[in-house]
Amino acid sequence: MSGPDTTRATDTCAVIGAGLGGIALLANLGLSGYRVRLHDIDDGRLARVRERGGLDVEGLVQGFAPAELVTPHLGPAVEGADVIIVVTGSPFHAEVARGLARTLRDGQTILLIQGGTGGSLIVRQELARAGCRARVDVAEMDNFPYSLAWPEPTRVRMTIVKRYLQIAAVPAARAASVRDALRPAFPQAVAAPSILATGLTNMNAVLHVVNMVGNIGRLEANGNGYRFYAEGYTPSLVALLEALDAERLGIARAFGVAVPGVHEWLLRTYDLGGASLSETFHRLTHQPTGPYQWTPTPRSLEQSTSPRTCRAVSWPCPRWAGPPACPLR
Repeated sequence: MSGPDTTRATDTCAVIGAGLGGIALLANLGLSGYRVRLHDIDDGRLARVRERGGLDVEGLVQGFAPAELVTPHLGPAVEGADVIIVVTGSPFHAEVARGLARTLRDGQTILLIQGGTGGSLIVRQELARAGCRARVDVAEMDNFPYSLAWPEPTRVRMTIVKRYLQIAAVPAARAASVRDALRPAFPQAVAAPSILATGLTNMNAVLHVVNMVGNIGRLEANGNGYRFYAEGYTPSLVALLEALDAERLGIARAFGVAVPGVHEWLLRTYDLGGASLSETFHRLTHQPTGPYQWTPTPRSLEQSTSPRTCRAVSWPCPRWAGPPACPLR
């Protein structure tokens, strides 16, 4: 199956971050007709892709995904780009925004994949602090759109295109326009009413943290010798996950925001599940098309993204009589 050809060949996309998420974007957007530029401050991540001129893509989409530019220099990567996709992880959003402030021009769109919780607000804040006057859209997606295997530096195998994605913007009124502009790249995405919806659908803060904290003894004693979802989520941890998720849903209700529960989200996103969370985790790991069969268990808490996830999303949640005035809408 060849890659889709649904976008204008003149659209230029700068991808900031050459980890798994950035490589997946290069593979899919390159096959879709976008002119893709790949940037990372670590040139070691870029050298082989630059030498090859792109990626060889197998799996759900196939072909050669060319890279227009592969560079450790931010300025050339984003100059004239229609959309700038930041795939660095939430802890680096502020740093990236400060770098972008010197290079942005009117009409560009910044898209955070993922936005984490409040990522777009951080980017807006840092752009303002840096004196950026360019009129740009700042938006975020609630989840990574793809899953893939990356067996070689210039060869990937696409395994999953997620079926449910949300895009929100700051200000919120720009979400539909941003979504429409990005529809050729992400046709399954819907416009969220605000970044409260995307931030409170940050499932890393739910799925990763419960699993890692609940298995800390096993992890530190035996390393990563278990299947993260199918074996890590024992009946007791599923109960803990459901309790934590109920708190997340309660916060969303207090703000008047509709977000899916964790089980509903898994079913929407992958269209592969069962009647219970335990059964769904098992199917997502062991079915031939299950996306979690490739999910590794981190070797330790230090190697995992979970400590950063905890720091990024853990905050005191008082029992509000009603939500406070909120700048996210």
